[in-house]
Amino acid sequence: MLDLKKEVNSINKRLEINNLSEIEYFPRYMEIEAYDGCNFDCIMCPLGKSIYKPGGAISIELFDKIVSEISKYKDWIKLVCLSRNGEPLLNKNLPEMVKKLKDAGIKRVNFSTNASALNEKNSNELLKAGLDEIRFSIDGYTKKTFETVRKGGKFDNVIKNCLNFIRIRNELKANTQIQVRLVEQQANTHEVEDWKNFWLSKLKKTDLVASKKLHSWGNELKSFKDNIDANIKKPCISPFSTLEVLYDGTVPLCGCDYKPTVVLGNVNKNSLIEIWNGDKFKNIRKKHETGNRNDISICVGCTIWEEKKIKTIHK
Repeated sequence: MLDLKKEVNSINKRLEINNLSEIEYFPRYMEIEAYDGCNFDCIMCPLGKSIYKPGGAISIELFDKIVSEISKYKDWIKLVCLSRNGEPLLNKNLPEMVKKLKDAGIKRVNFSTNASALNEKNSNELLKAGLDEIRFSIDGYTKKTFETVRKGGKFDNVIKNCLNFIRIRNELKANTQIQVRLVEQQANTHEVEDWKNFWLSKLKKTDLVASKKLHSWGNELKSFKDNIDANIKKPCISPFSTLEVLYDGTVPLCGCDYKPTVVLGNVNKNSLIEIWNGDKFKNIRKKHETGNRNDISICVGCTIWEEKKIKTIHK
């Protein structure tokens, strides 16, 4: 039987708060979409270049507006991520964006990337801007597997770019943590151990290698349609922890809501704090807190934010 009080206490512990009312101050985590659109066609992703119409880069004006507001909460915010529906390195202003966040006092700035657009120039710029963490998405150990899963990607180029970034990081003695991540699925499960061992041999003890089981993207992947567990009622941490802003200022429900199906506001019209404490967001949090999350279609059966789903390995 679901113990809601226990689950809420677990969220409190993960967010380092005493009770959920404290999150009304401001979100602990933020995702700001640097670029909407991708140059890959990964088989497990509904946002590939052949099926998803990209919106492009966030404007500097909108980004500056967001930074101006979140700078007031710099001691509260734990992390700002600059990736969401697309490949952030397709935004040429990414190093400048990282620097603006660091200059604003944000403690930790990161993004996930397929590393295809990483090069000597932007690697140096990102590291010198103060990037705290970069996550390489590498879903295969061999060229065949990688290019089967990450369609449109060139294995040799991506590996070269990642190893080059590691070298530059080490030469600059930058404190940037490097994470290498893989989504476990039928096409690559046979080589996960080789993949882990390879990357562990290239990284520092402070870096991280992690794999995670394929998730349903808010129940949008066909392979999950018949296997959704509609009995899951435990509250998700996302509506209590994270505010997402798309390239055009739209605020969706969460990282899985890529369409989006639930729009909570737009930063061009309202402040972040107004959206965060708006009735729509509050109602969603209430449904999760009271075990009624399945009233929200995209939340039915979703387990993406459960900690136990991620396998992390340090060197």
